[in-house]
Amino acid sequence: MPCFQVFFYSSKTFSNFGGLIIKASPLKVQEQQIVHCLRQNDIEGALQLIVAYFHEPLYWAIRKWVLVHEDADDVLQLSYVRIYKGLSSFAFKSAVKTWCYRIVYNESMRFLEINKKRTRITQDYNAYRLDNLYADPYFDANAADASLQKAIAELDNNQREVFCMKYYDELKFAEIAEISNRNENSVKTLFYKAKEIISNQIVLS
Repeated sequence: MPCFQVFFYSSKTFSNFGGLIIKASPLKVQEQQIVHCLRQNDIEGALQLIVAYFHEPLYWAIRKWVLVHEDADDVLQLSYVRIYKGLSSFAFKSAVKTWCYRIVYNESMRFLEINKKRTRITQDYNAYRLDNLYADPYFDANAADASLQKAIAELDNNQREVFCMKYYDELKFAEIAEISNRNENSVKTLFYKAKEIISNQIVLS
């Protein structure tokens, strides 16, 4: 199967390749399978596994910064191009998933910079973000999650970024530091401050 075929998968399809259903497996096994492909110089096979295993979390990682579904899908497709181009020189210095997150993070920041959306969103982030999420068919909110989203919207950009990567993506502090190019202690400080703010917001609501 041509590797670039995966670039046209929508955000709702991430486990079916040419009729082959790839079942989810523990992250360590997923990483081992991808690394095995890379060491065999099977770039297409590695890319297919990355899309199969990581498509959904990568998409939602992008959606934390790029709030419109169509824009997020575009960013994800560009990220896959960068991932594909970078696989042949992957240095095995970090986990494949962490490396992919770094790419989608950088691509998201590049999109925001080009489109000058970060400033506009920040001006009225709370209303903008919540309105987009609640109107989004991909977002299935309940009362508890709605309260959490409102509290997250009160965080500053740095706190929100770190909290979402830790809470939603379940990344380790070291991974977040690597992805966002921050010091690990700074990441911890941002997370715990965000956690404190969110706890207070939910208690008061």
